[in-house]
Amino acid sequence: MYEVYAHEVARWAERLAGPGLDVEDIVHEVFAIAYEQVRRFRGDSSLGTWLFGITDKVVRHRRRKERWRRWLSGSATETAGHLPSDGPDPLRLVERNQAAAEVYRVLDRLPERDRQVLILCELEELSAEEASHLLGIRQANVRLRLHRARARFTRAYEEFVETDNRRKSP
Repeated sequence: MYEVYAHEVARWAERLAGPGLDVEDIVHEVFAIAYEQVRRFRGDSSLGTWLFGITDKVVRHRRRKERWRRWLSGSATETAGHLPSDGPDPLRLVERNQAAAEVYRVLDRLPERDRQVLILCELEELSAEEASHLLGIRQANVRLRLHRARARFTRAYEEFVETDNRRKSP
């Protein structure tokens, strides 16, 4: 199971978690849970759908936990931001990370249903059919959710940019 699905689970975890969460750790937890629960897997869905569900729950839990941790003690950047990095820090990497962080900040403002469908269809580039299998809903519902999620994302992004511009102007 690990050999077949590890790469896919890692990709889902990376997209669902966004920057700041340890993807390797999430993948390890997903397969630890899958190993413990495999006897309960009834085969009502595909193994990939089942693993996606576990991945989604693990990521949601980690994101909730991270929000609480930041609220209680500050972010990892605030706590250890002064420590030098082991690796190189090229400009393109910084810009790409900043852009990804902005996208995920906007995604974090959306309901989980919108966030999921946008990540699966836009970032993962899955078809409506593939996303419908993972989410356990009909293809028509995926398309409808995606249409609405895109509109909500656009509005949220525009608000984000507007707020950011107000913050930067004197």
